Amino acid sequence: MKRISLTNTDIEILEQAIIHFGSVVTFQQLISLFEEDVEYARIRISKLVNQGWLTRIKNGVYVISEFSSRGSLSISHLAIVNHLVEDSYISFENALQHHGLFDQYLSSVSAISLVQKTSRTIDEISYHFIRTKSDYFYGWKIHEIDHQNVKIATVEKALIDLIQFHRTSYSADLVLEKLEEYKGEVDFEKLIAFLLHANLTTQRIFGFLMDLAHINSQPLFNSIRNSQSISYLSRSETNIYNHKWKLYYDEYFNQYTLPSVISITRSATSSTNGLWEVTSIVNPS
Repeated sequence: MKRISLTNTDIEILEQAIIHFGSVVTFQQLISLFEEDVEYARIRISKLVNQGWLTRIKNGVYVISEFSSRGSLSISHLAIVNHLVEDSYISFENALQHHGLFDQYLSSVSAISLVQKTSRTIDEISYHFIRTKSDYFYGWKIHEIDHQNVKIATVEKALIDLIQFHRTSYSADLVLEKLEEYKGEVDFEKLIAFLLHANLTTQRIFGFLMDLAHINSQPLFNSIRNSQSISYLSRSETNIYNHKWKLYYDEYFNQYTLPSVISITRSATSSTNGLWEVTSIVNPS
């Protein structure tokens, strides 16, 4: 995009917009600042969008770019989310990063939403929305970021969402890492309370991970101990069975110390006859 300098009139309009409305503005707010008719204002707004001084985040809503760096949003990428979908909250690694528990670069923002929303890219950042039912739309607080109200999951809910919506060995390992490294930042009473509203598989995986991290999992175990079904952390060709949590998990987690494990691995012919072979039993220490 060829750089085009702002005219004095455009600078005045954008400055007034920021003063009166903030960095996020609507079409109606913008045209109220023009002395000319609506059609003229529409043309000017369109040109400002094409030139990169305004970034359209959804129909009729724009973010004003930094004057010193055209095309770069003047507010945090997190502040965009609730303008895209009001009934959503930021979670997963993005929420952990906001709370200081994740320091790797993220090129996308992921959120939990009550409505279906197609992913889109704004300012080279991808925004993804995972739809859920109202029963799981909890555990978030409103934070002010760049004068915008933004819903962000608590540390505890972000960890739960990583398992409930992204059930992989990677997400389980990440949650285990955070449980071990940030025991002082995680409110375990709140975590257990939130987990009691999560699905059974998520509860079992967390119980398993809490045991690995040597964190008291008894309150969680007491609430689900009578359930007879079986859950899977992953469905790899070689799984290990944890009797306490009735959970099959990836052998990768055998590198961690577990108080009590019954190890069951899928036999070479299991894909055709469904047989399982007990390879080892580790008694409680």
